[in-house]
Amino acid sequence: MLFRSEVVGATLANDDDELLLVSRKAMSLRFAATNESIRSMGRSATGVIGMKFRKGDELLAMVRVSKKDKNLYVFTATDGGFGKKSPLDEYRLQNRGGIGIKAAKVNEERGGLVGALVISDKDEILAITSNGSVMRTAAKEIRQTGRDSMGVRLVNLDEGVSLLSVTKNGEDADTVASA
Repeated sequence: MLFRSEVVGATLANDDDELLLVSRKAMSLRFAATNESIRSMGRSATGVIGMKFRKGDELLAMVRVSKKDKNLYVFTATDGGFGKKSPLDEYRLQNRGGIGIKAAKVNEERGGLVGALVISDKDEILAITSNGSVMRTAAKEIRQTGRDSMGVRLVNLDEGVSLLSVTKNGEDADTVASA
């Protein structure tokens, strides 16, 4: 059996933080980043399991969530150009090491997940396509939907073009405009 190995994310976290893991097949697991759940280990240690996967699934994203931040959303996007934001509160806290709960409805027509972020309405989403285009959308303009929904059209894609990646620009729009 061949295993693919790559680092999906790294972050500094403290006992007040949580981690959200999202898989390519739209499963998610949110857990507390305490010393009890993520214990310190040596450099040669293999670590602890964050999330288990069903056959053919793998980790897509890992995001640190600060309990101090309010009005946060989980944003997911598919390679077919669809995206959605759901309130973070719909993703209940669980114990590390489970399969998790559904983060989005995905199907062949709308494509598989290519990105998952934790955002606020102050953020902007940058969507990068396979033809090199970058689209910028204010997070507040993306319609809020439930955790188990399909989402809405985020970007219009030409035939043969797919959405490759999404990221957020956390800078205030007024700051960006004056730069």
